[in-house]
Amino acid sequence: MKKISVIVPVYNVSAYLPRCLESLVAQTLTEYEVILVNDGSTDASGEICQTYADKYPALIQYYEKENGGLSDARNYGLPYATGQYVLFIDSDDYVEPEMLARMYAKSQAGQKKIVECNFFWEYEAKKRADIIESYASLKDYLVKGRVVAWNKLYLRDWLLATKVKFPVGLLYEDQEFFFKLVTYLTDITEVALDPVCEVHYVQRGDSISYRETTRVQEIFTIYADILSFYEQRGCLAKYRSELEYRFSRNLLGNVLVRKVLKIKDKALRRQLLDQIKQTLRHDFPKYKHNPYLKTRSKVNLYLRVVDPLLFKLFYII
Repeated sequence: MKKISVIVPVYNVSAYLPRCLESLVAQTLTEYEVILVNDGSTDASGEICQTYADKYPALIQYYEKENGGLSDARNYGLPYATGQYVLFIDSDDYVEPEMLARMYAKSQAGQKKIVECNFFWEYEAKKRADIIESYASLKDYLVKGRVVAWNKLYLRDWLLATKVKFPVGLLYEDQEFFFKLVTYLTDITEVALDPVCEVHYVQRGDSISYRETTRVQEIFTIYADILSFYEQRGCLAKYRSELEYRFSRNLLGNVLVRKVLKIKDKALRRQLLDQIKQTLRHDFPKYKHNPYLKTRSKVNLYLRVVDPLLFKLFYII
């Protein structure tokens, strides 16, 4: 059995793909495989994938499918994985040569369900390390965990048993995947942390997250589905404070400030502001009393001072 299966969804990334693939074929670990899923690319990405598959036939499997989006491509690749662990790497990012070896070592030969690593936010002129040293509990993991899918090894048999997949056709797919999977962990000791920054998370101005500002409303569908899932699993009451803090912080922070307020279409901007307000009122009416807001930070200060009067100003900015 291979130790790790690396699934790489590919869509119109010919400018970035060679660097990604070079970093994967250069791994110091030997018992691994790379599964490339071409999600209907219209540029030279398919030819690049085929070239690498021909050059490294014992290492790389190459599949083509009709365009269905990032989630669909990841889900498509999973049944072909034979490794003890599965890793999802985005095709515009690249990784350190000892990433797989170091992360697998942290798994204690398959004893951990998730192995997470630190990473770099990589911009054109600089890079910033995203570092977490440890998680104290599963509640702490829900509050502080990086929701991205591509900095984690997942124990394949466990992942398949959970039946959790990426939501097809929606943005913010990593959030749904992360928060649902946590409900299948029994203790934080099932999660290991590699302290090294292993992934270079390349920031592109033409990426989906930058380009699809009009699809920001899909976050409300994602959050509603997560809350419903927690209720079905019987753990909503147990983790309500953590979800309330994480979701309200994201809605009023990343979604509102970084996405909604930058939308030029005034009607759409007002609609999204209304949805943020309605979601907080319906799902988290007492979020300002959340215990995690007591921690001193600039973000928490902002969350505490956002009141109805200040929120009205967002409509006229």
